[in-house]
Amino acid sequence: MATKSSARMSALSAGVSSGPPVVEVPADMSATVLSDTSVELSWSMVDDPLSFVVAWLESGGSSWTKASVAGGLRSYVASGLRPGTSYSFQVQSQSAWSEPVVAETTGSALEPPTLVVTDILDRNANVSVLTPALTGQARVVEAQVKDTRTDSPWYSISDVPWNLAPMGPYDASFGLKTLSTGVTYAVRARVTFGGETSDWSAEVRFATTGTKGGKPGLSVVAGSVQYSSVKLAWSTSVKATLRVSRWVRSTSPGSPFLAQQVGYSTDLSGVFEDTGLSSGTDYWYTVEWLRDSRAISVSNPVAVRTR
Repeated sequence: MATKSSARMSALSAGVSSGPPVVEVPADMSATVLSDTSVELSWSMVDDPLSFVVAWLESGGSSWTKASVAGGLRSYVASGLRPGTSYSFQVQSQSAWSEPVVAETTGSALEPPTLVVTDILDRNANVSVLTPALTGQARVVEAQVKDTRTDSPWYSISDVPWNLAPMGPYDASFGLKTLSTGVTYAVRARVTFGGETSDWSAEVRFATTGTKGGKPGLSVVAGSVQYSSVKLAWSTSVKATLRVSRWVRSTSPGSPFLAQQVGYSTDLSGVFEDTGLSSGTDYWYTVEWLRDSRAISVSNPVAVRTR
């Protein structure tokens, strides 16, 4: 009497099938958001298919995007997605589709603006914030700027004491003023519209015209920023008295800036240590070139955040 195993082997050797193959549906689908533009999908094991098809559909869309995945894999990273957007994902094995899973990428679906810097002079420049998708529509524009010679963080243009450029909430362009001569600056911006804020634009760098000449050049001594002190260095080609000023908010963010005189020097190239500072606090410094107690020229400002 033949066993079930031997009967099955006989049927196979004779090319006889006992029925259609069982189609396994990918199960245990999961989606992990990796970044603003990518999601990793994974699913359970099935009997080694030749390949899988992964498909995803943007919320509100009508066209699925598909990708082929080798049969030996059980995960796939969908990339090139739109930030801040919900997607539905499915995986197909031998014409059988898994149950869908939904994931929403991080970030903002609002495209960041493009910046154009024009009319660059020795101490001024104009910046235009271009948001073609929102042309003619009111949106809030936030801009930040920094001096690339220092290792300071970005500062909003409304939060910098030496920048006098007014900027309304819906302006598409603005002027950077009171810049230093012959210095490279970086600027970036983002927009808010309909309750959503875009990512920051790519930073744009530009160099003001002219040369420093007799204008004092101010910088932070590398590695000198401590919890309560900082060292500043300057250089000038003109013999003059130099007055060091420290700028700080009077009470809290949004309050007026106060300038405090913290030192004098007659050195063409000197170093000054400012002490008694508060930890984790933003300070700005300038050095003025004085003649007969009158300010003739003012250095570039430098920003410092104590440890």
